[in-house]
Amino acid sequence: MKSAQLSAPRTIQIANLESLTPNANEAVIAVETAGICGTDLALFSGDYPVALPLVCGHEFAGTVKLLGNAMDTQWIGKRVVAEINNTCIAYEMEKPCRACELDMPNHCLKRNVTGIINHDGAFAEEVSVAGGTLHEIPETVDSLTATLAEPLAAAIQTFEMTHINNGETVVVLGPGRLGILIVFVAALKGAQVIAVSRSEAKRKRATSYGAAHAFSPESADAQIKNLTHGLGADIVVDATGSTEGLVQASQLVRPRGTISVKTTCGLPEHGLNITKLVVDEIGIQGSRCGPFQPALGFLAKHHEQLGKLITSVRSLDETQSALESAYYENKVVIKM
Repeated sequence: MKSAQLSAPRTIQIANLESLTPNANEAVIAVETAGICGTDLALFSGDYPVALPLVCGHEFAGTVKLLGNAMDTQWIGKRVVAEINNTCIAYEMEKPCRACELDMPNHCLKRNVTGIINHDGAFAEEVSVAGGTLHEIPETVDSLTATLAEPLAAAIQTFEMTHINNGETVVVLGPGRLGILIVFVAALKGAQVIAVSRSEAKRKRATSYGAAHAFSPESADAQIKNLTHGLGADIVVDATGSTEGLVQASQLVRPRGTISVKTTCGLPEHGLNITKLVVDEIGIQGSRCGPFQPALGFLAKHHEQLGKLITSVRSLDETQSALESAYYENKVVIKM
């Protein structure tokens, strides 16, 4: 099978590897489409160091091709997406780790992570995953749009960890690939959403995906304080992956509000005013992988609108240039 291997930072090599053979509780998926996200770019650049070579790619859709002998044969031929954490629970291990015992499988102590940690991903014609990660794609959702299931689940997880009360103000810093999905989910949950971006195009797009307002970073502080009677936002989601974003989030959130941190860009953060966090009793909440079934439900209902977020489609042979252009495009998808 053909794969696009990250052999060194910013270096993709197209390689022909042996076809995959599943272990007992694994499935081999014939990949149809695989999306590029910020984590892939952090891996590509070397900002998120991992053992190389690695086949990246964890946002994907495909068809189940082979199954391990412990798997239900009804999965054969089904169009699926898959969660990225291959855990004790997903592998149906007899002796799960303590995290899995506590029903925290995304923090499994034995996990590997498809396309990121110790497990090759979906920038390839085939990918293997633990059987418990599989989710069937609704008939109304095409495979290209289905690549959005994983980031949409991550967007939903933002508000699983930090619940929105109807009418609360949610600021999203950086309405890019993931941030625009967070805008969309927050608006559907009844929040007054404010997007903040230097890009006029992204600000305009955010309003079409549910933001009530969209401001530049330079004007955001005064505008948001005005809209919140001088107090600040209830929740500020930092999806910028930058020091400046997290610092601005601490300035925009109200006392006893929450900063939700959403990027895994691999870069350290500096410059936070710790005294302000303590005095204003601000909560900081990270969140990452989320629930796939609600995400697939959102896609089934809103697939036409969400599918428009995909800006270009490239072939597997073009993975190098696809990753390079993904720094500037909203959503690039590789199609096998």
